[in-house]
Amino acid sequence: MSQFPDQSARPLDDVRDLAFRPVEPDQRAAEAVYKALLGMGREGDFGKLADATAWLAAWQKRYPPRIESPTLAIFAGAHGLANHGVSLSSTSSTREKIEGLRSGQAPLALIAAQGGLNLRIFELALEQPTPNIAEQAAMTEKECAATIAFGFEALEGSPDLIGLGVFGAGIGTAAAALACALYGGAPEYWVRPGPQIPADMVGQRVQLVSDALKVHRGHLSDPLEALRCLGGRELAACVGTILAARLQGIPVLLDGFATTVAAGVVHAINPLAIDHVRAAHMTRRPAHQAALERIGLSPLLPLDFNTGGGLGSAFGMTLLKSACAPFLGPHSSAD
Repeated sequence: MSQFPDQSARPLDDVRDLAFRPVEPDQRAAEAVYKALLGMGREGDFGKLADATAWLAAWQKRYPPRIESPTLAIFAGAHGLANHGVSLSSTSSTREKIEGLRSGQAPLALIAAQGGLNLRIFELALEQPTPNIAEQAAMTEKECAATIAFGFEALEGSPDLIGLGVFGAGIGTAAAALACALYGGAPEYWVRPGPQIPADMVGQRVQLVSDALKVHRGHLSDPLEALRCLGGRELAACVGTILAARLQGIPVLLDGFATTVAAGVVHAINPLAIDHVRAAHMTRRPAHQAALERIGLSPLLPLDFNTGGGLGSAFGMTLLKSACAPFLGPHSSAD
C-alpha cells in the first residue's frame, strides 16, 4: 500500500493526484494480439473478444494475455437511508449473503470456484451504516479518503485481473444520487430500477435523492466531494481499487450500476484514468445503461440480470479467461 501518498490536511487532494499519475499500457502487446488473431481467421471474426483480449494484454503488459490469478472483490456496505423505505433488502440480509459466500454455498461462490476466481469479501462497517444522505454527508473527508485507501487491499497478491461487485441495502439509491451529481438530470432518470421494484418504493427513492441533492447543494461539483456526500463506503472502496489497479497495471471489470457509478467518479476526475476498466455486463436496470454510456463503455455480455452483486463480473472474468486460450497454444511465445 506504499503507493498511497501520505494523507495530510486534504486527503482527497491526494486521492485526486492518483488519477493523474502517468500510466501507459503496452500497445505492442495489444498489436501482437490482433496480429495473432489474423492468423486464426479473418479480421473481425472474434468481435468484442478481440478488443477485450488486446485490452487485457495491453494492461497486463505482456503477450500472450493470460489470466492465472484473478480476484473477484465484493464490497458489502450499509446505508442509513435503507431505513426509509427505499430498499427490498436489509443489513441482516446482507449478512446472510456474506455467510453464503464464505460458506461456498451461494451461487456466486460456486460460479467463482468453477472459474478459478479468488473470491474476496470485504465488510465495510456493517454495524455502523453511513448516515442518511438526505440529512447529512455519508462520510467525512478523512473517512472517505481512508475508505478509498482501503480499496487498495483488494489488490493484495497482485492479481492479473480484478472484477468488482457490491451489495447492501440502499446502495442503488446512493449510486443514483451520485449519478445525479455527476451527470445532472432528474432523480427519476437515475433512480430507474429494474422491473422488480414496486412503484411506491421508486417514489420513495426519488424523493430521498431529491432531498439529498438539496441538502448537499454547493458540494457536488467536485466528484470526490460528491462521493463523500452522497456515496457509501463500498463505492469509495471501488474507487480506490480502480485507482490502485491502474497504477499496478491490473485490468478491472465492472459489474452493475453501482460499480459503474464508482468508475464514473474516477472518470469525472480524469477520463484517461479508467482506460484499464471494462464493463462485464449490463443489468436490466435502465440507469445502468445510461451510466455506461456516460463513461464510454459497452458491456461484454448482455446478461439481463436484475442486479449486480458480482455475478456479471464473475461471468465476464471466466469469459476473458477462455478468450485467452487461443494465445496460449504451442504456437505462442510467452514473455
